[in-house]
Amino acid sequence: MKRVSESNSVFPLYIIVFAIGIIMVFGITEFRFLRNILTSYENSIEQIAINKTNSFLNDLKTTSQNTARSIELQDLSGEKAVKTALTYDHKIENVYLVSDSNITNSSAEQSANQGHVFTLAAKALKSGNNKAVLSDQIHSQLNIISTATVINNSQVLVMDFRMDQYKKEVIEEFTSTNFKLAVFDSQNNPVIWPFEENQLSDFNRYKSKLSVDNKQYKVKKSDVGQPSWQLYLFQKDNNFEKYRAVTIIALVFALYYVLYQLLVEFWGVNSAKTYFDNIDFAIFNQLHEGVIITNNAGIIVFANKAAHEIFTERKSNLRNVKLKEVMGHIENFQGQKDNSQTLTLKTSDKFLEAIHSPIIKKSKRLGSLTVIRVNTDEDKAYRNVMEKLVEIIPQGVVYVDKNNEIVTANLMAKCFLGALEQGKGIEVVDSTLAESIRTNINSRNINRIKLPDHDIWCDISPVYDNDGVYTGTLLMLLNIDSKA
Repeated sequence: MKRVSESNSVFPLYIIVFAIGIIMVFGITEFRFLRNILTSYENSIEQIAINKTNSFLNDLKTTSQNTARSIELQDLSGEKAVKTALTYDHKIENVYLVSDSNITNSSAEQSANQGHVFTLAAKALKSGNNKAVLSDQIHSQLNIISTATVINNSQVLVMDFRMDQYKKEVIEEFTSTNFKLAVFDSQNNPVIWPFEENQLSDFNRYKSKLSVDNKQYKVKKSDVGQPSWQLYLFQKDNNFEKYRAVTIIALVFALYYVLYQLLVEFWGVNSAKTYFDNIDFAIFNQLHEGVIITNNAGIIVFANKAAHEIFTERKSNLRNVKLKEVMGHIENFQGQKDNSQTLTLKTSDKFLEAIHSPIIKKSKRLGSLTVIRVNTDEDKAYRNVMEKLVEIIPQGVVYVDKNNEIVTANLMAKCFLGALEQGKGIEVVDSTLAESIRTNINSRNINRIKLPDHDIWCDISPVYDNDGVYTGTLLMLLNIDSKA
């Protein structure tokens, strides 16, 4: 039956271990699946931003090239070429025809960026082909970006494009509570900045984290186009990795704990001596009875102060000592049955009563608890004899405690001194006697005094315990004839 009980206690642990193992496997798989989904989602957002920016830049180049080819095919020149170019796309802001480092025709009355127009035209001529050249930087104050395309190998068509539509679309699509997009041109001038302007100066392009208004963002950088623009995707930190780590650690800890319990139950570690290690039994030191706790090996793992005092003649230290070395034949009763047993032990000066009981947990015996006390039958017999002696003695006997309160008094004492109720102060009965008791507390001799109020003699005998501490006074009352 005991093996069946042990199997019943272990089987649920097997089920729990199996369940936690399954949860861990599915949990790790699920975390990986979710992580892949999040990564795919983040990559898709980044790719959409890249594609949109690429499309915008390529569209500018294509528009510039197509406009230049149209002018060439129609053999347009001068103001007519400029007006035709302006109608080619709604994003076109200004058109310039540059020849021999001069602006020959322009849709703008006075260009605010002539130097930039000449630089871009020279760059297009230097490229040696008819492909559109994109400006290295935007004009943030004008909200435009320029392209240059060679016409008929002699003139350069420079076009300014408005960026407001591109910026509006990017802000609408890529500005949310979870992610934002910043765009910089090849000269690190901000095209789009999704945060407050004062945050721009604190932005470090080489860090993978950005903190804004107590919110953490992950930063991913991508290069787009030629010349290269930089896209910075700010994704709000979702603490997914932290949650995953905490969850896995919790599951591993739970699995470890259950495995530990399984090993404890399976191998019976609870019945070994280590079961009682690190347990504080100091409360037993407050008891007057001796308390001894042993493990299944019969080794004493704890003995209180009273137990050490009882067996001080046999062992100075009881811990880690075999119980049979201290109590002898009590060891013969271990393992016979799981019921408490009462035994009688004999020391050099007294009989002891020992109650020996097993400690049981989940049908397993973990050790034993033994409580030792002085044989009460002997104490009772001794007390009865003393009470009888006090009653029959011809002298009056009174015992007062250290507070000068009456503890006991025989009939003869009551005849001499009157009513002597228990707990009554002796000074109420006789003030001279009370003063004499206080005077003789430290006396080690019997002192006889006369009580004039009652015309009797009294022997005063202080009483001390084994440590020499005063505990009370014994009074012996004598009649006048006894003095003689």
